[in-house]
Amino acid sequence: MALYSTRTYQWQDLADESVAEEYIVTDYYDTDYTLATAPLGWEEWTEWTGNGVTIDGSTGFDDLVYTGDTQDLGVERTFYFTATAVSNGTHSIAIQKSADGSTGWTTQSLGAITARYIRFVVTVVNASATARLDSFSAELFFDPIIETFNSFSVGATNTTLPIARNYSSILGISYDSPQNFQVVLSDTTASAPKVIGYDMDTWGKVATATTANITLRGFPQLSADSNGNIIVS
Repeated sequence: MALYSTRTYQWQDLADESVAEEYIVTDYYDTDYTLATAPLGWEEWTEWTGNGVTIDGSTGFDDLVYTGDTQDLGVERTFYFTATAVSNGTHSIAIQKSADGSTGWTTQSLGAITARYIRFVVTVVNASATARLDSFSAELFFDPIIETFNSFSVGATNTTLPIARNYSSILGISYDSPQNFQVVLSDTTASAPKVIGYDMDTWGKVATATTANITLRGFPQLSADSNGNIIVS
């Protein structure tokens, strides 16, 4: 069932009370049906028309803000996520985390997140039509993405890995190099990670050029697409 934006003024002050407190429900059973009335206060209605009309100095509705249920991951974990919403207007999606799952919620930047308790917040902008949110879904990913560089020439100074993907954070490397050579991740800058080679047979472990197969691990960069959904860049 769709969610609708909240009111910015008191509708019960604008309507006849006898109308506000009743509505009609029609239930069909095969070819027969039953009509019934039931109380429904103005504050219980989920949809209003007349968006953009000024009444008593107040115009339209607030943006719709949907806060999802708290999710407990069991332990503190590092992950990234994608998320999609269907709405009738412009929407944005944010993720929040809390230390105890009930207080101190803080909105997180897009990218790798370390948390145990999380929740999603979807905001639909109220414009010419009453803001509506029809559905929302999100997916969490705990495994990093990888890139492999075969027979890569590692220098005796910082050598930038020619990454083809966009990262929000670099986790580390593994490598296969000639015996007694070590490859060190010397710079974890997400846009330009760097490595250096060392000859472990030299006194003081001298930085020395070598060739190695290197596998880089990291979390991808995220961004909001033109619809406001969160995707992997």
